[in-house]
Amino acid sequence: MHEGDFFTDPLPQDYDLATLVRIVHDHDDESVVPLLTRLREGLRPGGVVMIAEPMSGDRHSGPVADAYFGFYLRAMGSGRPRTPDEIAGLMKRAGLTRAREIPTSLPVATKIVAAEIPRRSVAFS
Repeated sequence: MHEGDFFTDPLPQDYDLATLVRIVHDHDDESVVPLLTRLREGLRPGGVVMIAEPMSGDRHSGPVADAYFGFYLRAMGSGRPRTPDEIAGLMKRAGLTRAREIPTSLPVATKIVAAEIPRRSVAFS
């Protein structure tokens, strides 16, 4: 575990895994992409970024989750609910590859999307 402000403080370097648990939905895309980019830059080749949080778009809990997110994010003042595909898109924008959803036993409460950095040195613009 590493404490601090992940938007401004130095992040750990040379790790195999970075996790964001119940973080991404609290922030707008303009904040999330730079954060994911910073995480990618600190990982070893082949390292993984994993995001675990409630996500929208579930066919079973969609209306309940959308109502919850509506109240919660209004109180937070930023962020938005995202589907696993939308999170994968943010990960791609940050230079991460092979984004995929990992099944969980309770997708209503938490879904997981993981992506990795390329195993070779690749320059991202």
